[in-house]
Amino acid sequence: MKRNLFAALAVAAMAAAGVPATASASTTAGTTILNVVTVDYKDASNTTSFSAAFSTTVTVNLVKAGLNVSTPPSSANYTPAFACAALGSYASGGTFSALYALTATANGQDTYKVSISNAPHNASTSSATYTVLKADGTVQASATSAASDLMLNSAIVVGTSGTDTLLFPGGSLKAAADGGFVAGDIVVVDYGTTKTAYLVKAVTLGHAAGYSVNGPVASTTTGNKTDELRDQIQVEAYTNVNGIGDGGAAPAFNTAAPAVGTVVGEMAIVKIDVSAISSVKDSDATVDYKLTVTDSSGNNAQYVGSAGASCTAGNFLATKLEILKQVRNFTDNGSFSATATSDPGKVLEYQVMVTNNGGQATAAAVLDSIPSYTKLVVYKDGYGVGDDTVTTGYFAQISDGVNTVNLTTDGTGETQPSTPAPSVGFGKAAGVTAGLPLNFYLGQGSNASAGGTVPSCSDSTKNTQALCVAPLTWNRTYTIKYRVKVD
Repeated sequence: MKRNLFAALAVAAMAAAGVPATASASTTAGTTILNVVTVDYKDASNTTSFSAAFSTTVTVNLVKAGLNVSTPPSSANYTPAFACAALGSYASGGTFSALYALTATANGQDTYKVSISNAPHNASTSSATYTVLKADGTVQASATSAASDLMLNSAIVVGTSGTDTLLFPGGSLKAAADGGFVAGDIVVVDYGTTKTAYLVKAVTLGHAAGYSVNGPVASTTTGNKTDELRDQIQVEAYTNVNGIGDGGAAPAFNTAAPAVGTVVGEMAIVKIDVSAISSVKDSDATVDYKLTVTDSSGNNAQYVGSAGASCTAGNFLATKLEILKQVRNFTDNGSFSATATSDPGKVLEYQVMVTNNGGQATAAAVLDSIPSYTKLVVYKDGYGVGDDTVTTGYFAQISDGVNTVNLTTDGTGETQPSTPAPSVGFGKAAGVTAGLPLNFYLGQGSNASAGGTVPSCSDSTKNTQALCVAPLTWNRTYTIKYRVKVD
């Protein structure tokens, strides 16, 4: 299948630095140059005329060239210009993604060698893969971290027909079965100062001019000539689909035609994904990545990474979880602080705040216990609501800053927010007497016996900070409250 990626292909040593590639030939590879010579003469009486003719053909070779590496087209006029993607912040274990475009500039079809590398800094593990996408962003060749081959076509324009058809030397383009241009391919048409991306609508293959008299034996006769029928590529607007495309710039070659001798190159959209894990507390990780592409000979190296330097994916945030416990004299309407005073028989309220300003922590659980010389206060109808002389019922609450959940002593009475909000948390108490454990389980994916992910998004379907954008809330701080009565 065209442009299939085959893993584990060795990549030769790359050139020291990549510069934007340009077409280095002005005739399409595979073009047939026909030349016919004729000799005219008469017999000895000078009354009868005769002719003899002979032909030669020359086939134009492929002149290999590097690919242009750029961001994908996203406006009517597409001018390739390299830029590393903007830096971002991701949770440890998260994924950075960016789209790039690779455009052929040779004078014919070539199979390019593609490889990716990544250099982690302060990361325990990291990975980088690339995926070849179709024009609409769907997958054409699955993600891989291995070196592979990518077949792309390019050809040199010899004219146009109507508003939307490009002409090439007859017989120079490859057939679809040989990986040639097909409907749905992205092609970049070079207008000199601007480059515009179109979609291939249809391909019509012609044939080269021919002459029947040729070969190794001299001829005494004339032959029959076959006129050239030029190859044609009909193109259409590359509308914007899934964030990729030129926004619908329709071809109008009758008023603005590409110059004869300019290149029409096939474009591949490549998605790069970089992941990293930082398991060192409070130490963020960064990962550099570089996609390298060469022609089939291993020369003409171009990079996603300016002049051979790498791009930085961004910061993969280490877990930076903090815990703070405060107390107040609830009966006397005191304020939360590190210390408080109380008479016997009065109610204290404890507040435990768990904040994570780094990458997501998993299995987030808090173990507390009923303070000595106190008894846990349990309410019948809700935290702080109803009879407080019961021993089973509501004993605490957890808030993620958006939603609050009341907790029961047996861990079965919690009502989490409705979809798509995340789980706020769960908890249970072993009893009401001093020294007994109080267990709390926080964040998305938590349950009555295990902790979940902190931070998490107020929409549980957006499980990374990059996806959790306003008006959604990235819940970093979880607050637990419970009350005890001093003996």
